[in-house]
Amino acid sequence: MATLRRNLILFLISFVFFPGFAFSQNPDSHNRTSTDSRPVKGSTLQGTVLDPDGRPVANARVALFSGLVSIEQRSTDSEGRYRLEGLSRGNYAVLATSTGLSGRSADIELHDAEALNLDLHLKISAVEEQVVVSASLDEALPSQIGSSVSVIAQPEIEARGAENVSEVLRGIPGVDVSQTGRRGGATSVFIRGGNSNYNLVMIDGIQVNQFGGDFDFASLATDGVERVEVSRGPESALFGTNAVAGVVNIVSETGDGPPHFSFLGEGGSYSTRRLATGGSGLSRGFSWAYNLSRLDSDGVVTNDYYRTQSSYLSLGYSRSPRRQFTFRFFGNSNSAGSPGPYGSDPDHLFFGLDTVSRDKQNLFAYQANYSEQFTPRLKQVFSVSVSPDRSYFISPFGDSFLKNLRVVANTHGEFIVSGKDLFVYGFEYNHEQVQDTFIADASNAAFVLPRASYAYFAENRWHPVRRWFLTTGLRVDDLRTASLPPDAFGSRPFIPSSSVVKVNPRVATSFLLRDARSDDSLGVTRLHGSFGTGIRAPNGFDLAFTDNPRLKPEKNISFDAGIEQRFFADRAIFDVTYFYNRYKDQIVVLGGSLTNLSTFTSDNLANSRAQGLETSLHLRPLRSLDVAASYTWLDTAILALDGSTQVLSPLEVGQPFLRRPRSSAGYNVTWVYRRLTLNTNAFVRGATLDVEPNDGTFACQLGLPCLFRNPGYVLANAGFSYELPRGLEIHARLNNFANQKYEDSFGFPSLRLNFMAGVRYHFPSR
Repeated sequence: MATLRRNLILFLISFVFFPGFAFSQNPDSHNRTSTDSRPVKGSTLQGTVLDPDGRPVANARVALFSGLVSIEQRSTDSEGRYRLEGLSRGNYAVLATSTGLSGRSADIELHDAEALNLDLHLKISAVEEQVVVSASLDEALPSQIGSSVSVIAQPEIEARGAENVSEVLRGIPGVDVSQTGRRGGATSVFIRGGNSNYNLVMIDGIQVNQFGGDFDFASLATDGVERVEVSRGPESALFGTNAVAGVVNIVSETGDGPPHFSFLGEGGSYSTRRLATGGSGLSRGFSWAYNLSRLDSDGVVTNDYYRTQSSYLSLGYSRSPRRQFTFRFFGNSNSAGSPGPYGSDPDHLFFGLDTVSRDKQNLFAYQANYSEQFTPRLKQVFSVSVSPDRSYFISPFGDSFLKNLRVVANTHGEFIVSGKDLFVYGFEYNHEQVQDTFIADASNAAFVLPRASYAYFAENRWHPVRRWFLTTGLRVDDLRTASLPPDAFGSRPFIPSSSVVKVNPRVATSFLLRDARSDDSLGVTRLHGSFGTGIRAPNGFDLAFTDNPRLKPEKNISFDAGIEQRFFADRAIFDVTYFYNRYKDQIVVLGGSLTNLSTFTSDNLANSRAQGLETSLHLRPLRSLDVAASYTWLDTAILALDGSTQVLSPLEVGQPFLRRPRSSAGYNVTWVYRRLTLNTNAFVRGATLDVEPNDGTFACQLGLPCLFRNPGYVLANAGFSYELPRGLEIHARLNNFANQKYEDSFGFPSLRLNFMAGVRYHFPSR
C-alpha cells in the first residue's frame, strides 16, 4: 500500500508539471521508471585519483553526478582513494578536482549491488569546476548555470594569508570593498555598482542580513572556511528579498576522511595576535567538523582596539545518499573601538580622537537540514534556520542597541524529469524582525517591528542538447509588514499593516559555441548570459521615519552576457562579461521644492543605473604556478526622480555613485616549489566620489563642501609558507608592502606597511 501511495503521488506530480513525461514509455538515464518497485540494493563506486604522472592525489574533491544532479561529494584519503556507497543503479559521471588539477569521467553505469572500481586521471587545468549552491536552488556546476559565479577555495585563501572574508573578495571581478580604516572598521561590499545592502549574505546557506539587507563584513574570519562563493547579478528568483545585486555565500568545512586537526598561531604589527584550531572527520556515516578562532589587535591610535572570536560547527549523519541529516552552527562575538575619521579633514570638522565610542556585536546562526530520497526521481529537503544578531554601541552621547532576528523554514523538492531535465519547487517562510533604540513609539520606547514573507518558488534546469544548458526560475513573495504605532514627535502617524506581492523571474543560459578537444591550443568557447530581477524590502529606518503606508521594495532589473575562451588544453581561461543594472523604486526622503512629487515625506521615486565590463584571466602553465588577474570597468549614474528632472541636493543627475570606482583590478600569483609556497597579490582601485567624513552631506547644509574626490591606490601584499617535517608549517607575509597611504573610505586611514608571521600544525601531517 505504501508503495502504491508513493507512486500515485509521483504520477500526479508528473501529470501536473510534465504531462508528456507522465505518459512516456521511455526509461530515463537512470534506467528506471517511476513505477519500478523492485528492491534496490546499494552499489559501491571506488577508485584512486591520480595526477598526470600517475601519482595518487590526496585531499582531491570527488563529486558524483546523475545527469544534472550532484549526488554526493567526498575527499580522497592520503593515498588518493575514494569510496561512495549506497548508490542506486543508473548512469553517473564523476568529477575530481584538486589544486591545479581537474578530471571528469565518461558516463558510467551501475547495476544493483555492484562494486565498480574507477580510477580518475587528472590533468593540469586552470578550469576549477566546483559545485556551488549560491546560483541555483540545488548544487550545480557554474559552467552549467550561465550566471557569473566566482569561487575562492581554501588553498588560495591560505596562500594569500587572508584573515578576513573581505580580503578574499577584493579583486573578484565586479566586486569592490570599502572599509572605514583598520581592522574591525565597518566594511561594505558593492557588487556591480549596487548598494552595500543589495547583497544577500549567507553562511552555509543561512541568511544573516539584518532587517532590510545591511551586513558588515568586518568580523567574518577565514578560519574554518572551505570556500567563498560570489554570484553576481540579482538572485531574488532564488532567495527573495536582499539578493538585489548578488549573493555572497561562505561555506565552512565539513567532516570527511579520518580524523585530522590543525592549530594556528600568529603575531604581528600593532600587537596583533591570532589563534585558531580546527578539525574534522567521518566515520560510520557520522561526520563532524569544528573551528575556533580569535584575533586581537591594539590598533594604530587610541581607542582602536579590536577583538573578534568566531566558531563553526558542522554535524552530519548519512549511511547513504538517500537520507541525510546535517546541523550547522556559526557564532561570532566582536568588539571594536571607534576613534573617528582622523585622516583627511578638508572642512576642518574633526575635533580629536573619540576615546569612548565602541561597537559590540554578537552574531549567531543555526540550521538543521534533513533530506530524503523518496524515489530515484524525487528528493525532498527540509531546513530550518535561526540567526539572531545583536549590536551595542557605546557613545559619549548615549548608548544604543540594535537587535535583529531571522527565522527561515524552507522545503523544496528536486524532481528528475530525465537525465537532461531537473525541476525544483518549494515553499519558504521567512520571518525577520528588528528592534532599535531609535525606532520608538509614542512613549519613546523601542518596539519590535516584524515582517514575514511567504514565498513559492520553482526552477527548471534543462540540458536539451550536449552544448546547451538553460535555467529558468520564478519566485512569488508575499511580504507582510506589521503595523507601526505613531511616534512621540507626531511625524509618523499610525501605519497599518501592509502586504505586497512581488514576482521575480530569472533566466540563465550557457552554450558551447566551440567544443574542442582538450588538447587543442584553442579550446572550448562558451557563451553565457542571464536576466533577472531583484528586490530589497524597506529597512527599519525606511519604515519608522516615514508617513507612507505604501512604501514598496526597491527593485533591480538586470541582464548580463559574456564569452569564456579556454586555451592550451585548459591551462588558460579568459572571460569577459557585460552587465547592466537598472535600479527602480529606490526609497528617498523628500524635502524643499521636491515635496510636490509625493504626498508623503518619503516614497519610491529614486532611480539609478550601473553598467560595466568584467574581465578575468586565469593561467595554470604548471601545476606549481597559478596566475589570476581581473579588471572591472564600471559606469554608474544617478537618474532623476520620478516626475522630476532633479535629484536630492547636493547630488546631481548623472553623478556617479559614492565609493564605486570607475576602474579596479587585481592579481594573485602563487608558486609552489616542493615544501615552499610563495604568493603575491594586489588590488588596484581608481578614484571615487566620497563624502565629508565627519558630517557627510549635512556639511553642504552648513555652507561647506561635502563631496570630494578620494584618490585611487594600490594595495600589494606578499608572503611565504614552508612545510617542515611532522606536520609543522611556518609562514609570514607583508601587507601593503609598498607602504601606500590610502583611505578606502574618505577620512579613515587604512593600515600602512604591516606584517604577520606564525606557525600552523597539522595532525596527522598532510
